Order: sequence, then C-alpha cells, then structure tokens
Amino acid sequence: MPSSPAPAGPSAPAPRRTSRGRPVLAGIAVAAFCAWAVYPAILAYTFAAGEKGTATVAECEAVRRGPDVCRGTWRTGGGRTGEGEIYNLDARAEGGRTLPVRIGPLGPYAHGWDRAWTTPVLSGMPLVVLGSLFALIYRGAFRPARRLADELLAAPGALVVSDGGTRRADGSPHTFVRSLPEAPPGHRRLDLPGRAARHGDLDLPKDGRTFFVSLVDADERPLMVLEHRSEKRFEPETVVLDPSGAPRLLVRRTDGVRFRILDPAGTELGTARPAEEARVNSLEVRDADGRTVAEAAGRGLMRWVVRIEDDAPEPLRDAALVLAHIRLRAAY
Repeated sequence: MPSSPAPAGPSAPAPRRTSRGRPVLAGIAVAAFCAWAVYPAILAYTFAAGEKGTATVAECEAVRRGPDVCRGTWRTGGGRTGEGEIYNLDARAEGGRTLPVRIGPLGPYAHGWDRAWTTPVLSGMPLVVLGSLFALIYRGAFRPARRLADELLAAPGALVVSDGGTRRADGSPHTFVRSLPEAPPGHRRLDLPGRAARHGDLDLPKDGRTFFVSLVDADERPLMVLEHRSEKRFEPETVVLDPSGAPRLLVRRTDGVRFRILDPAGTELGTARPAEEARVNSLEVRDADGRTVAEAAGRGLMRWVVRIEDDAPEPLRDAALVLAHIRLRAAY
C-alpha cells in the first residue's frame, strides 16, 4: 500500500490561521444571548414607550412556580379598550384594583422593573452557568491543547488535519478525504480478539455501524481506506486498508482517549494516548519501545495539527494520520 505522503521539509512559517471553532462557539453564544434578550428588550420598550392606560383587575390566580396570572379590562389614553391578561401583578394584593399600566407588544404591564426584573434574571442564570462551564472546559482542555498545536505547527513537517483532509503548514494540499458508499472492491475483513468492553448506552443500531472513507493524495491517487466500526458492546476500532482492500493496520480504542495500534497478525506496533492528563485533546503516538514518533493536538474544534518524526516507521506514520482524523471527526 502506498503510505501517506511524507510532510514537506523545513519551510517558511505559514501565516497564522484563525480556527473556525472559536467563531462557531462565539456565534452560538451570541445566538443564545439574543434569544434570552428578546423578552427583556420587549419589557424595556413597554415600560419606556408603551401606550399609557388604566386597567381594572377582575380576578387573580396565584401560581406557585412562575408569575401570578391576573385578568381584567383596560382602557388606553386614546380610548381603546381591551380585555384579557394583565401582567406583572401580585395575585395576593391586587385583585379588584384599578391601576395604571403600559401597553406593549405582549399586552398591558403594571408597575415596572421593580417587579419585572426577576424573570429575566432567573431565565439568564442558565446562560451564566453554561458560559462558566464552557470557560472551565476551554481552560482545562482546549487551551492547553491549542498551545501544543501551535508549537507543533511552528515545527518543520507539521500537517493541519481538517474534516476534508490534510494540508501542510504552508497551505498546500497533502491528502483529501472521500466518503465511500460501501466497502471497496477486494475488501477483506479483519477481526482480532481482545476488544475492550464499551460502557454506556449509545444510540447505535443493534448490529453496530460501519462506514468507509478513502484518503487520496493531492493528485487523487488512493493512499488508504479507513473502515470505521462502532458497536454497542465494544470500544470502536478502525481498520486501515491498502487500496486493494487488504488490511494493513488496526487502530483500536481501549477507552475514550487511548488507542492500540496492531498489525494484521495482532502484534502491537505502538500506542497512542494524551500527551498529558491535562491535555485530553492531544495525542502522543509511541512505538513498541515507548519512543514518541508523532504528536497531535486539537487546534480549536475544527482542526488538529499532527507532526510525525522523520524516522517514524511507515505503519506508525499512517496510524498517526488516521488517529488525528478519528479524534477530529468523532467518527465513533
């Protein structure tokens, strides 16, 4: 099987690229804030510029969880009348009262921010909690990995792995990923004993899920085919096939972030695990003697950077590239 093409040698540093993951997350945060801000904005408009009127409360119902519900009639300063729910009232004290209101897009509101502030504040608390949680996750996992990815990218021979393939640090294409509708011609299935049990109830078909992708070089010549397998009972694995369909490697996950690299006979060629416990979004690929032959790290949510040592054995070169694609695409 033709191996993955070797990275380019030393070259001028590439222009710094901005990860697409950060704009995506920023967009989600802005969308969530805008969704939350609609109601406070309507209240602000109502209290500041809503049409003035007078409302008479006919009946009220105290609600244990949420604002009380009061109904009645109202008349605006221009003579228009209405009937229905009147908002921002205390059911225990305001039944039968006549009081001034402001009428906005949602209807008549009594009082002002002195009673209305609680709903926007309480509804905004989940956003604060989620934002704080994301900040902790980013500081604990994504930021250390990004620093490592930037260090790898600055070194000679680095590759930037994205959903569509890999590029060299100078931006030139290295490989492309092509989805396959079925197993390639000549496909030979590889089954080795020793798969680790999987924990948790995943939403997978009863018989699991298998799909194939092809890695081709910049000239669209096939390099390898990846057979991704995921099952309910066992940790997932990826068989690396040569273009003829013959198995060349098996990359087997042993838990969420650790992998074994096996040849078709079941001999362990190497392992992969996070570079440090604090850098879960990174990988070190080691040979059977424990020597590090490749490193990879996530650079945001949409890219990984991988750097392979010049003297790394060919099977482990392929495995390092495959592992970066596995971690990036969340194939399992």
